[in-house]
Amino acid sequence: MSINQFLPNGASYEKRTERTKKNSVRYDGNKFERIDSADQMSRTVRLLHEGKLSTVGSSKPGSGEELIKQAAEMVQYGSPHDVEFVGKTDIAPMNLVDETTLSSKQMIDKIGAFVEDLRSFDSRLVVSAGLDATFVDVALETSHDFNHSYRKSLWSCGASIELMQGEDLLAIYKSAMSIRPDFDLAELKEQLARKLEYSKNVVSIDAGAYPVIFSPAEVGNVLNPIVASLSGQAVYRKISPWSDKLGQTLLDERVTLLDNGAEDGAWPSKPFDLEGTPTRRNVLVQNGTLGELITNRKVAAQLGRESSGNASPYGASPNYLQLAAGSKSFDDLVKSIDKGVLIDGTMGAWSGNPYSGIVSGTISMGLKIENGKIVGRIKDCMFTVNTFEHLRKHLIDCSAERDQLRYGGLFPHMLLNEVVISTK
Repeated sequence: MSINQFLPNGASYEKRTERTKKNSVRYDGNKFERIDSADQMSRTVRLLHEGKLSTVGSSKPGSGEELIKQAAEMVQYGSPHDVEFVGKTDIAPMNLVDETTLSSKQMIDKIGAFVEDLRSFDSRLVVSAGLDATFVDVALETSHDFNHSYRKSLWSCGASIELMQGEDLLAIYKSAMSIRPDFDLAELKEQLARKLEYSKNVVSIDAGAYPVIFSPAEVGNVLNPIVASLSGQAVYRKISPWSDKLGQTLLDERVTLLDNGAEDGAWPSKPFDLEGTPTRRNVLVQNGTLGELITNRKVAAQLGRESSGNASPYGASPNYLQLAAGSKSFDDLVKSIDKGVLIDGTMGAWSGNPYSGIVSGTISMGLKIENGKIVGRIKDCMFTVNTFEHLRKHLIDCSAERDQLRYGGLFPHMLLNEVVISTK
């Protein structure tokens, strides 16, 4: 049966199929909790006819013909849309899958041994940990002769440790992700051990403006106003403060920010985005100068540009952000501070209006630095920075080392001066 028989005259379609197989092992409170397995299939059809777009999705088995039929019946009530689906395109092959598998017992033994290693730090610790193995198959087909697919593997391992000292609850988390199960658990253990040792001692700090090191996990919050302001949709709507400033040098020349969804072997990568546009290396900021915008096909058409390959279920969004490394080691950054703070965890720092450049939030994990050494953990504090100002005037340096994060970023530690720390 031909799909075309369901299409209104002159209509075009896009059909996306995604299958996800996942196995997960969880330990909670020092004990094995559960193992979960899931095999999920989703299909989504979009149909375009006479300037209107309908979208239908299903998780039930089937060929997609019924979805095409439903989309055709609904398209007259669809939303306005005047950008055609992707046509015949060459897609470069990528190395994104490792077919290594582990049995349930192997996964339990691996993460169980890791939990016992972590408990050796301190008998009072409560440890939770998990190991996930995910395989994803994606296929995209359009009526304009686009027909490509890819397969990805994703392994993730994470652990949290909690220590109750009187009325003080200390909680520390660390994770790692890869396309293969080759985690360096010894290094993960060492990182957690260092954080635990730094954090046991609670110290006070006065309110004021300090040099502050943001850990890689928190650098993404600092960069959020930049990413938001380089959204093609924000530029088109003229709500970005940079709508008329593309090509200008507005940040420190050491700031280079990429979005590279086409990096071979990297788990955040993929050969094409949600719409079938090939992913690529987008230079958002080059030595402080504003460059590429983050767009999908519709936004790119509105701006008279080509899509940057960033279509996602959430509009146009980054694939794999990467901030250039600096010249000093993390240890050297710490040694350079007479009195300051290391921020390694926040709450609420993603809130607010990103186009103002203001980023603030509660510090959930902050460490005080004195005379070039970490001396203890601070509590009940908040921070405030203006990303546009601080990355123009107050960037001291970034670390030479970079960490790959759970949500798909590759960032160094970032040392900024004149960061406001407020206390209760």
